[in-house]
Amino acid sequence: MSKLRVSALVAPLFAVLVACGGSKPKAKPPADPAPTAAPAEPAKPAEPPKPTDEMLAASALAEQYATGKEVYAKACASCHGDNGEGNPKNPPLVGDKALPEKATFAKAKLRKKVAFKTAGDVFAFVKAKMPIDKPASLSDDEYLAAVAWFLNENKVALDKKLDAENAATIKLR
Repeated sequence: MSKLRVSALVAPLFAVLVACGGSKPKAKPPADPAPTAAPAEPAKPAEPPKPTDEMLAASALAEQYATGKEVYAKACASCHGDNGEGNPKNPPLVGDKALPEKATFAKAKLRKKVAFKTAGDVFAFVKAKMPIDKPASLSDDEYLAAVAWFLNENKVALDKKLDAENAATIKLR
């Protein structure tokens, strides 16, 4: 066979093989891997729970007790003792004999005809008469804080900050 004739036969066959990719079947391209999730955003810190009315009231009362203890130390302790225990010259403000309804202290001249039935009675008395050397020299908030501290130390339960309005409703006994 002539070269020309063989070329004429081989050329179409070669073209078919080239078009088909040769004698071996082409491998399928690998499938796309499963899409990966986007990286997670950092978790936001949980918001603290919102304080309830009871929590706010308890916090305000605790703050008032702390203030009352400071007021007591600066304005009352020199006469009534470091812890409200009293002494021979001044009545106790804390303890079994503290804040009796009727004055039982022998030297209780200031309390004549003054009964301590409510926290409001105590507040009115200390506001008008204490400290003995500077009566009415503290703010209402300071007097209320001191009274709240006395009450707390005497196991009189308060459920919210003491104020002039609610003091009248708090029974001492």
